[in-house]
Amino acid sequence: MISIVSAIWQRPELTEIFLDSLVRYRKDYGITAVVAGSEGESTRQACVSRGIGYVETPNQPLSAKFNKASMEAWTKYKPDGLMIMGSDDFVNERLIQHYLLNLKQGVDVLGFRDCYFYNAKTKEAVYWPGYTVPHRRGESIGMARLLSAKVFRRLRLRLWSESTAGLDYLMTQRLKKYTNFKRKILSVKDDNYILVDIKGFGNFCEIAQYETEPINAEVFDTIPEFKRIIDL
Repeated sequence: MISIVSAIWQRPELTEIFLDSLVRYRKDYGITAVVAGSEGESTRQACVSRGIGYVETPNQPLSAKFNKASMEAWTKYKPDGLMIMGSDDFVNERLIQHYLLNLKQGVDVLGFRDCYFYNAKTKEAVYWPGYTVPHRRGESIGMARLLSAKVFRRLRLRLWSESTAGLDYLMTQRLKKYTNFKRKILSVKDDNYILVDIKGFGNFCEIAQYETEPINAEVFDTIPEFKRIIDL
């Protein structure tokens, strides 16, 4: 069983859609979720009313926020793997199905080297091929990274040390210390996977910071929540 861990902060309209996607993953695939919030009763109620695990914690540093969510998921659900997602990340069923299959087959670290972005304000959709700098080319991005229970135990039940920025790189460096993990890095183009990060809400990293290729937003139609995102 997979547990998704995430962190929410402001952007209530998008957060509502994201939380509803977690409910769908649970109903369709038995995937549990724990969300770390920092806005008190409003965010707590938004989660618990949907049957989503919730922990309250300061918004910074972001690493500590994810650490608290992951520890709660580990304690509450005893998952076979933890899937790390931002509250502006959405995936399609094909990706979920592949993750579940690979976890059963013993893959310890599963992720993608590329993804899609969608700007809900400008309606711009793009493909990002991943990191292009030589020392990071082909590296797994942080969005929707899956770590098996074996990996989480080896990390001593702590995803990161305290940090707010560069979490992708910090995780990659931590995992490099261990050579006995079975790893798999995918591309969204391998088998019609959809992994999309929604921009346009003052996100930490906006689309302009990346080298991207424009695409037709119709590729996101396999995500049920996307129709609501278009209307934001």
